[in-house]
Amino acid sequence: MDVAVQAEGLRKSFGSTKALDGLDLTVPHGTILGLLGPNGAGKTTAVRILTTLLIPDAGRAFVAGVDVLADPTKARRLIGLTGQFAALDDYLTGRENLIMFGRLYHLSRAEAKRRADQLLERFDLTDAAGRLAKTYSGGMRRRLDIAASLIARPPVLFLDEPTTGLDPRSRLGMWEVMEGLVRDGTTMLLTTQYLRGSRPIGRLDRGHRRRPCHSRGNVERPQGSGRRHSPRAGRRVRRGGGPCGRDHAEGRRRHGADPGRS
Repeated sequence: MDVAVQAEGLRKSFGSTKALDGLDLTVPHGTILGLLGPNGAGKTTAVRILTTLLIPDAGRAFVAGVDVLADPTKARRLIGLTGQFAALDDYLTGRENLIMFGRLYHLSRAEAKRRADQLLERFDLTDAAGRLAKTYSGGMRRRLDIAASLIARPPVLFLDEPTTGLDPRSRLGMWEVMEGLVRDGTTMLLTTQYLRGSRPIGRLDRGHRRRPCHSRGNVERPQGSGRRHSPRAGRRVRRGGGPCGRDHAEGRRRHGADPGRS
């Protein structure tokens, strides 16, 4: 198995608070792994460690075979990161924002413009390319922010709660965007706190993975879909199938909902 992201025994404490307590996870190349958990579960801490922004107290982490702790500079060349809040300049247009990010990644001016136009078309933002970012809706800002993280064509993308604050329609559109990226070969690790809205695979609570699930290439659809889709092989697995699906169903029952309904 070609592994794109791997964590082994990650531990991190802030004072007396354990944010991560022996986290293990594996994300094969060209798949998506979602980490579901409430606020304070350690999701953002895990992402910050995997993206070289935070040093763990113990454990190891690898991205595309690169040891994140031993060679963070090399690891940064292989990843894109979209945080919880959009890293955009509100007083630049959408196109100007992407060109700026391209220049920061040392693309030539001409290449930065070409790449910006490609991403604006891909994320359905061409018509709004000349508008200031501050006039964008929440869903448009999120799409532009993800586009910026892809400007240098990273093989691995980290998304920290990409659908937080979005309305149901925008959330559905965001999942469709993420599905498309995975179909094209991008490896993705994302975090979310929406049990009903995303149905990701791995559950994180108080720094622990609740079940030893690994990414299977499945992008779980928002509520109303009724099935889990595989972007790689076009397979459809009924919700509740396999240990990860059973874990989701158990969670729904604990919340007083029928796991077979959205």
